[in-house]
Amino acid sequence: MKKLFLFAVAAGLVSVTSCKKETKEVETVVNDAAATEAEQLGDNIADKASEVYEDAKAAVTDAPSIENPQLQEWVNKLHDAAAKAKAASYAGDQTALNEAVAEMTSLNESLSNFSSDPEYAKAEAYYKEIQAELEQTQM
Repeated sequence: MKKLFLFAVAAGLVSVTSCKKETKEVETVVNDAAATEAEQLGDNIADKASEVYEDAKAAVTDAPSIENPQLQEWVNKLHDAAAKAKAASYAGDQTALNEAVAEMTSLNESLSNFSSDPEYAKAEAYYKEIQAELEQTQM
């Protein structure tokens, strides 16, 4: 009788232990699957954000070519800021839109440093064109 009782206790102990092991294995599989899914979702979001930015960048009028390298850099920065603003507007991200508009305002203020450059008018006209495009986007 004692042997039968000990055997029953041992069998119960083994079954409880193996159930815990299976539970841990299932938890590990579920956690791995969730981590993989989260990683894929993060990649998809990053890809979509990049796609929206590239679409917005393509929608912004191309920066004109200017011979003065410093003024050309200014125009390129304006183009990038306008693309960020347009992408933020498409995405409905007000914080990013405010940051991009602040960057464009800062660039506009620094444009006066180039007022003696022969191509100043070209850069100023580009700024006004970009500004008009963004106003249409926000409507």
